[in-house]
Amino acid sequence: MPIWRKVKQKKAEEIERLARSLEDSEARTRWEAAETLGKVAGPKAGPALVKALSDEHPFVRWKAGEALANLGAKKALDVLLEALESDQPLRRASAADALGQLGDERAIDPLCQALASGSEWVRWSVVEALGKVGDRRAVPYLVQALGDEVAWVRRGAAEALGKIGDPQAVSSLAHRLNDESVLVRRSAARALGLATESGAIPALRQALSDGDAQVRWHAVWALGQVGDEQDLSLLEQLLNDESETFHKPVREAAQRSIDRIKRRHRLRLGRRRTRK
Repeated sequence: MPIWRKVKQKKAEEIERLARSLEDSEARTRWEAAETLGKVAGPKAGPALVKALSDEHPFVRWKAGEALANLGAKKALDVLLEALESDQPLRRASAADALGQLGDERAIDPLCQALASGSEWVRWSVVEALGKVGDRRAVPYLVQALGDEVAWVRRGAAEALGKIGDPQAVSSLAHRLNDESVLVRRSAARALGLATESGAIPALRQALSDGDAQVRWHAVWALGQVGDEQDLSLLEQLLNDESETFHKPVREAAQRSIDRIKRRHRLRLGRRRTRK
């Protein structure tokens, strides 16, 4: 038998062995098989990896999605979009995760349509994927997802909108600073800072008195990004706030934001004098 045929046969046997390992009772064996299969088999691994997207263990699903995303843009996109239409929620959610890793803008429309899923896991995975792809076409869908009945989906939508940074989301994000979920309020405050829009200032001022230290920290940080000298007195009131988040007290964040606003103010004054 020619050497090249022996090599081909050996590779085929290895692919078959790895595919069988995806059915192993040990989760570690399954995720190691998924990881290796994508490297060894290439596009031929597609069917087995798509099946693994429905695995009961989240890390196996993640590794299968990661391997699919590495197959090559065209092949991976086709396989993952097909999996996104599966009637199995776990497979759909894992496909959305992998599409986020792939980052292909051609997945935007199918992902946005998947936000109508009745599964909260699918919707959560979709909003995170849309944030990773970062296309502004997703903004209206993500704004709608801010009203989702599930807090984790609302939080994911807020984080995605923060990454995209589109001004049209500011009013909806500001409304979420009154969300019943503290996780949503935290993400909304941070997203407003990332959007760098002055329209967020009134809501952020109100969030400075939130009962959660991390919401206050994010609001303080966000005002440092978008606020002006009118916010200095409000921030100064937090210079005695010893509540800690991210291992640092809120007062330190307040001082940094005060300094940042003052620097911006000085720069504006300098530019005005230069024009004169």
